[in-house]
Amino acid sequence: GTTGNENGGRASYIHYAEPVDEMVDASHLGYPQGKIHMTIIATEVLETTVGTGMAYLLDTTPYEVVNGNVRFLPNLIHGWETPFADHHFIPGGEEWLLFSPHNADHEIFQTGLQNFPDNSHGGAWDGRIYMGNYHSGLWVIDIESLMLAGLEGGNKTQVHFDSTIGYHLPHGADGAPLDSSYYDFGWTPFIWAAEHYKGYTYLSCITTGLYIVQLDIDAPYGKPLAS
Repeated sequence: GTTGNENGGRASYIHYAEPVDEMVDASHLGYPQGKIHMTIIATEVLETTVGTGMAYLLDTTPYEVVNGNVRFLPNLIHGWETPFADHHFIPGGEEWLLFSPHNADHEIFQTGLQNFPDNSHGGAWDGRIYMGNYHSGLWVIDIESLMLAGLEGGNKTQVHFDSTIGYHLPHGADGAPLDSSYYDFGWTPFIWAAEHYKGYTYLSCITTGLYIVQLDIDAPYGKPLAS
């Protein structure tokens, strides 16, 4: 797999941190009673020999006070990498950062509401991460699946598949390459950020512009766009 120390070519650093807005009770998954605060962090990866770059879901609830100073004690819940990452690598040079994660967003959905879907693992909430990767597009990740896997300790690479519930790569009509009006890159698209708002996900691409996409299970949370 690409999550261990065998990947000596990984040159990366923590580039992005996204605190989850709402604390959640995950006792239905097997966690202790009480609210958990989580934070999503993602690497920006210059080059690899195998893999595309890791993102991590952290439990940032614990803290201690030492001599009047608050010190947080984060714990790893589970990592995530693009499915099929072990079939790819980032060459470096002109293609540095190629498949790397960049910026992400998230949403916590309340379950049990009339006329709204419940795709959770049985709790009062459902959560998704909207991860923007440069040249590999948008990936939608189920938060509960990562949390459950963090307790089970199974195959990490399989968890990357199981927790991924949506994907979109901006593309031209009939497979035509997208033209770039901004940067003379050798590849398009190049997703800079993913932002979720009221059922829609907005993707900003630094080479080709803005895209608005929607996961089918997010549709009830947003108003239809005017035709």
